Amino acid sequence: MKSSIIDVPRKHDQEDLFGIKVYQDALIRYIKLTDTPITIALQGEWGSGKTSLMNLLRWNLCDTDDAPYFPIWINTWQYSLMKSANQAIMSILEGIVNQIGALNPDEAKWAESKKKIGGIFKKMATVGAKVAVSAIGGEGDVVDDLFESDDKPSSDIVRLKEEIAALIDQALQKNPDKQGFTFYIDDLDRIDPPVAVEILELLKNIFDLEKCVFILAIDYDVVIKGLKPKFGELTEKNEREFRSFFDKIIQLPFSMPVATYTVDTFLVDALKKIEFFSEHELDNQSLAEQLSEIARLSVGSNPRSLKRLTNTLSLISIINETRNEAGANVDSQSKIINFALVCMQIAYPYIYNQLSEEPDFKSWNERIASK
Repeated sequence: MKSSIIDVPRKHDQEDLFGIKVYQDALIRYIKLTDTPITIALQGEWGSGKTSLMNLLRWNLCDTDDAPYFPIWINTWQYSLMKSANQAIMSILEGIVNQIGALNPDEAKWAESKKKIGGIFKKMATVGAKVAVSAIGGEGDVVDDLFESDDKPSSDIVRLKEEIAALIDQALQKNPDKQGFTFYIDDLDRIDPPVAVEILELLKNIFDLEKCVFILAIDYDVVIKGLKPKFGELTEKNEREFRSFFDKIIQLPFSMPVATYTVDTFLVDALKKIEFFSEHELDNQSLAEQLSEIARLSVGSNPRSLKRLTNTLSLISIINETRNEAGANVDSQSKIINFALVCMQIAYPYIYNQLSEEPDFKSWNERIASK
C-alpha cells in the first residue's frame, strides 16, 4: 500500500495512464518535419500535464539514441524566484545562453562569445530588458545606450542575436546528425503575467533563428492578464489586439486534451495503490466507470486535482483503520458514497458544508435551497 500519489511530472519510462500518447507522437512527428523558427505553446490550466508532455517531447526528440535535437530547458519560475522582473528576464536569458554555450566544441570561441555577450547583458541590465526588447522590436523609441553609429548603425541586441546564432551554428557543425535546438520553457504560467509576456517578446525578438524550436508551457489566459497593462481590460473592441499579439508570438497553439483523458484508467491505478478499494472490487468495470463519472462531474479530469482526490481518500482510509480496531470490512456501496462525498468536498465545498449541517438531504426545502 502507498499512502500518497505524488504530484510530479511524468517521465518517459512511466505508464501512460491518461491516454496522451497519440497526441505526444503527433507533436513529435510535427516537430521533426517542421520548418524553423517556430514557437509551440502547450496550453492548459495548472496541473493539466504540460510539464509531463514536455518531458516526453524532450526524451524522444533529444535524449534517445540518434535524437535529432539538442535540448535547452529553462524553468522560468525557478529563475525568477527572489528577483525583480528585470532581473528575472536577464537571468532567464543568461540561463539559455549558458546552456547553448556549454555545447560549443571550441572553448576559446565560447570564451570570446561569453565576454561579448556579458558586455551586452550589462547594457541591457542598465536600460532594462523590457526597453531593450521594445527597441529591437520596433515598438518603442530607440535607446541611445543600446546603439552605436558606424557606417551602418547596429544595435547591441542585434549583435547578441548574431552571437547566439553563431554559437548554435558551431554546435550543429560539430554534430552534423543534429538538425537543431529545441527550447523547453516551463512554468511561464507560474510567474507574474506581465513578466511572462515580456519573456515571450524577448524570445520572439532574440531567438527568432533558423533551426530553433521553442516549446512553451503557457496558457492564453496568462497572456491576456499580462497584456492588460498594455491594452487594458479585455473587451469585444480590443479582443483582436490580444489575439494578434498571441498569434504573432505563437505559431502552433496546442491545448492539453484534458477532456479526453482516460480518467478511469488513472483512478483504478491510484485507488489500487492506496487500497481504498480492493483489487477485486476494481476489476469490476462497472464500478470503475461509476467512479470515473463521479470524478468527472466533480473534480474534473485535471491530473493534479485527481491526485489530490486520491491523497485525501488515502488519509481517510488510514483514519478509518485507526478508529476501526475490530477491523470490520466496509462494503463497496459505502466506499462509493465516501468517494462521492470527498469529490463533493473538494469540488463543491459550500454544498458539502450544507450537507454536513443538514445530512438528511431528502428533506431539503426552499429555505436550504435559498441559502
